[in-house]
Amino acid sequence: MTTADAARVTRTPIPRRAWKALAVSGLGYSLMSFNTTATNLAFGRISDTFSSSRATTLSWVASVFFIGLASLLPVSGRLADRVGRRRVFRIGLGIFAVGSLLSAFAPFAAFLIGARFVTAIGGALILPSSLAAVLPEFPKDRHYTAVSVWAACGPIASAAAPALSAFVLAVTSWRVLFALSTPIALGALLAGWRAIGESSAEGPHGRLDWAGVVIGTAAIASMVFAAGQGPALGWSAPAVLVAYVGMVVLTPLFLLRCLRHPEPLLNLGVFRLRPVWVANLANFVLNLAGMGTWLVWPLWFARVWDYNAVQTGFALLPGPMLSGVLTTLGGRFAERHGHEVIVRVGALVTVVAMGLPIVTLSAVPNYLTGAFAACALAGGGWAMTQPPLNSGVLSRVGADYYAEVNASFNTIRNVSGALGVAIAIAIIGDEDRLDVLAAYERVWWTFFVVALVLVAVVYVLYPRGGRPVSEAPTT
Repeated sequence: MTTADAARVTRTPIPRRAWKALAVSGLGYSLMSFNTTATNLAFGRISDTFSSSRATTLSWVASVFFIGLASLLPVSGRLADRVGRRRVFRIGLGIFAVGSLLSAFAPFAAFLIGARFVTAIGGALILPSSLAAVLPEFPKDRHYTAVSVWAACGPIASAAAPALSAFVLAVTSWRVLFALSTPIALGALLAGWRAIGESSAEGPHGRLDWAGVVIGTAAIASMVFAAGQGPALGWSAPAVLVAYVGMVVLTPLFLLRCLRHPEPLLNLGVFRLRPVWVANLANFVLNLAGMGTWLVWPLWFARVWDYNAVQTGFALLPGPMLSGVLTTLGGRFAERHGHEVIVRVGALVTVVAMGLPIVTLSAVPNYLTGAFAACALAGGGWAMTQPPLNSGVLSRVGADYYAEVNASFNTIRNVSGALGVAIAIAIIGDEDRLDVLAAYERVWWTFFVVALVLVAVVYVLYPRGGRPVSEAPTT
């Protein structure tokens, strides 16, 4: 009997405590999504405040968060499994609250950039532990629901961010926007004190490979920096070249340590499981196009259709809104029919979402006929692909690996997203180029081809059915 067959027979009731824990966990995840979207929308106001700072310097307000988040996720996940997921989640919320408050009172640009890095540290601790901490509260056969509801919190927060951010910016300032995260984070910290039980990996733990931690963190930071800053600084800029060298040298060294050390930062044995490595490959391909898309759409609305920030925010709403709805419903569907089915449908929807702009967009604004469906389907495709892939990975490993595997999954998502954004920026180029429409068309064709690769991965490589395993093989 497959997992899907078993799910159709009976479903274990979810305890009330589990829902409370999930609510707190989802609130922590929502904070990160809201904060990221709000920062992007407030960037113009931040630039006005620190007008004496160079644009390349201010770009680090956003970049340092993504670099810090992606590079610190693996060690955060490993620590959560070793020292306690609830403990790491609470520490992350506390650091996130402090970083947000420091950002709100930043007297100069460099201080704000440093505060954003502090916020990234908190976010890196929150992301893997927030889900891993609540999964033990749920019956094993209801993990799809837990992951889906948790994953829905991100797009729902992103959907609310444009309107709320626009209102806050209209009546106050960007500083208030950052400060709002502090009481919410502290409230989640206090609520999680009792709502979430403590859990960690069982058995004695040896000494963690701290040299591997440093090497791995530096390797991932180099990847994200090179991909994210290449278009802004120039691909031949010294800092970008150094990052590329660091990535090429440190990545194989890190993987070698993971293979040889008894307590590696990343347990590569997990990735020998076919459902795990195929899901992570699909995760990489999906976000290569997916995250790049959510950069291209705002640029199109602002540069080609001359939308202002509020109009752009509302124009993007269909994607996150449909994503939030389908993510929640998708969890129930996956429990009854298996997550493989919904992943395959989601991949096809993603192809349509990437292909529609090629035939529907024009220089003349035509939102309802040209952009609405594509934006909505981009969110829908993500909702039917990303959360089921995530829950599918976690269902194939033992509880000892929840935070580590979730951290790895989200690290791959962030690295892939940074690369997708870099590809989009490199193709689009400068705002005043003469062939701007042709440049955007090339972007959509690129992401359309990437989406076709996603379909190939999930239809050819992704396994059908299969039972969850109790433990992952070791390195």
